[in-house]
Amino acid sequence: MWDAAHPTRDIFYRVFEVQNISKSPKKFRLFSTHNYKILENKIGETAVIDRDVLIHYKQNRYFLHGSRPHYDQFAVGTADWNGLEGTWRDMENDGILSSNLVSQGSVDSTIGWTLPQLWPEESARVHNWIAIGRNYDNVMKTHKWVLDKSTTTIYHNVFNFWHSWLERTSILPEYKQTGKLPKKVLDMFYRSLLTITSHMDVTGSVIASCDSDIKQFGADLYTYCWPRDAAWAAIALDRAKYHDLSIEVFDFLSKVITKRGYFLHKYTPRGDFGSTWHPTPMIQLDETGLPLYAAYHHWLESKNIWPVAKYFNSLIAPAANYLTNSLDRLTILPFESFDLWEEQKGVQTYTACTVYAGLHGASELANALGNDAESEYWSKAAEMAKDAIPRYLYDKKLKRFKRSLEDSTLDASVFAVWYFGVLPPDDERVVSTMNAIEEELTRPSGGIARYTHDSYFGYMNSWIICTLWLAQWHIAVGNLERAMELIEWCTDHAHPSGLMSEQIADDGSPLSVLPLAWSHSAYVLTVLEYLKAVAEKYPVCP
Repeated sequence: MWDAAHPTRDIFYRVFEVQNISKSPKKFRLFSTHNYKILENKIGETAVIDRDVLIHYKQNRYFLHGSRPHYDQFAVGTADWNGLEGTWRDMENDGILSSNLVSQGSVDSTIGWTLPQLWPEESARVHNWIAIGRNYDNVMKTHKWVLDKSTTTIYHNVFNFWHSWLERTSILPEYKQTGKLPKKVLDMFYRSLLTITSHMDVTGSVIASCDSDIKQFGADLYTYCWPRDAAWAAIALDRAKYHDLSIEVFDFLSKVITKRGYFLHKYTPRGDFGSTWHPTPMIQLDETGLPLYAAYHHWLESKNIWPVAKYFNSLIAPAANYLTNSLDRLTILPFESFDLWEEQKGVQTYTACTVYAGLHGASELANALGNDAESEYWSKAAEMAKDAIPRYLYDKKLKRFKRSLEDSTLDASVFAVWYFGVLPPDDERVVSTMNAIEEELTRPSGGIARYTHDSYFGYMNSWIICTLWLAQWHIAVGNLERAMELIEWCTDHAHPSGLMSEQIADDGSPLSVLPLAWSHSAYVLTVLEYLKAVAEKYPVCP
């Protein structure tokens, strides 16, 4: 099976190839069955055979199914209602479909193709596509466009588009100078870039995952935009020189930020407030600090002041002012909020570091625009927060940073102390902390757990992002060989599809959501940081 989503037209295109692998000639029938939840439920849908196409629709959402060769069987009917399972059951019972033309309510459909007799090793192909639009004329126009193309044109278009898109980063000078990446790592790097982008909506939102199998907290999915995950995606895209895409993320964030200057838990791709399990106030301060840092990072990478000016009043200033006001007057640490794992409420080390990074970044952006008063105000707050982090969150007895002010649990997220510039990576407090993470959180499979006694989806599973955080520290202190071992571990524990999950069990199997866009963002960042370090360590003469 080959799948493609056209880059400029609303078409999903699939090719099936059926091969006779037996030793005698055989005849085959191929079926495709469809069960939508248009506008998120099964109420009031219609499925209808209209001349040579099948259409599912509700209100202003149309899904047209066409094929080459044309299907010779079809059925539309009721599914998931009054004990009726759907037309797929008719398909499985005897392979003969009812030819019912139309059904409404809770519906499904099945179409089928009778293939020619295939001799041993002989194969046949069926091209099947879905044209998507807001009305009948729109999808019919797209369908006719597909019919006018050859069977290879669409795949050729899609392949060329994404090959050209990847060229922007494949010619990085660091890689051209060194070539120090194993092929499997380079392949996963490209796959990660494509995965991040495929999780972006035209609105600029970045959903955490398109995994439709996992159900988080009962009957919910990961198809929301967390400002935290979106910020990490923007940072990775900027590092890979896709500045136009990261600008779209900032555009989305500027539209959903509250009037008071903070972000709520998560959002739908349209920008509505998403479902939540948090009591009010539904605030995680790192989800406000990290987008600010991402905006600053964008300016550093792109050298483009226009987005800074465009989003200064709508995004940067409101968020920076809110973060400044969120600092406790006594400790100058942020007020309590939920941690990045969305489990514990407290004064978190990771959160404090992102608040510092956001305020420092906002100060630099204000300075770049000549807003001296705001720059000085945020800079002063940032420096005080920076000084407070090691003073209150480093445990001298344990010789490492604590997860939070009241919790000394060893947590991989405290990598933020060096990553966001609170302390240098070779500071003895950072070194002892990162060594503790490597020694105490390394799992039998070789990956790094989130924190001691983590029980989410099992006991102390490895997390891709935590493993890559350790790799990034090794890169920062010059341990490139160990860094590559960790990068390769993540590569080797990806799903055969090339997608990386949230977690890896001790037996090496993927767990929880698959794919997780954040895992791929961290992978892109780590590989680029590795290449830069290699280029600096082994410079090539011109």
